[in-house]
Amino acid sequence: MLGAFYPQRRLADFVLGLSAQPCPGCGGEPPERGHAYCLGCSIELRVMDRVDALGLEQELAWRMPVVSVHALWWAEAGSRAEALYKALKFGGRRTLGPALGRAMARHRERMAPLPDGLVPVPTTIHRTWSRGYNQAHLLAEGMAAHASLPVYPHLLQRLEGGRNLARLGRNQRNEQAKRDFVQARTVDGGPYRTDQRDLNGLHLLLVDDVMTSGATLEQCGNLLIRRGARLSVMVLARRRNRI
Repeated sequence: MLGAFYPQRRLADFVLGLSAQPCPGCGGEPPERGHAYCLGCSIELRVMDRVDALGLEQELAWRMPVVSVHALWWAEAGSRAEALYKALKFGGRRTLGPALGRAMARHRERMAPLPDGLVPVPTTIHRTWSRGYNQAHLLAEGMAAHASLPVYPHLLQRLEGGRNLARLGRNQRNEQAKRDFVQARTVDGGPYRTDQRDLNGLHLLLVDDVMTSGATLEQCGNLLIRRGARLSVMVLARRRNRI
């Protein structure tokens, strides 16, 4: 059933991709062919640099051991970065995923060594059905295509029935994330057994669309670390309040 659903969505995405849609970042003129957003958005977007990356790494380092942490953009409320990740996450703009993923890969390769593989943060089956895709998986696929790396979407699972983390405070997010994410399959696709260290020696890059409190990244990251992985993190955008 799910297999039949995806081709329909992909056909719709293909048809929409051929039409001239407004820029997903500002709602203005359509981007030039081959570009995910317009020149005006390119100028306005706040790209994160090496100093920003060190700050992100310090944010997560006291919660779990990380090799590196990077984000492509800062995303303030009402910013074009926020509009872009919401267009991907909630607006059905599936074709943004691989394109933004490639941009993430180009940004990261200037500052950090390649990992051995990528792990997209999982979402629930219900959300995958309703959106037609997992946006983190699309970003990971774009990064993987640019860098010729494997993607392991089957290692972790997000359980159904959890509360929406975006509507919770920091402490509530942390507690909910611990209940939401669990181990799923081994790196070769077999069933995972408790305390199995099938990821020993692998440097894995955990990929998500946005970092707010870091609760999701912390829980998913720690699950991979327990299996022996060395962990890095890459997100499309880091949420922050306006200064």
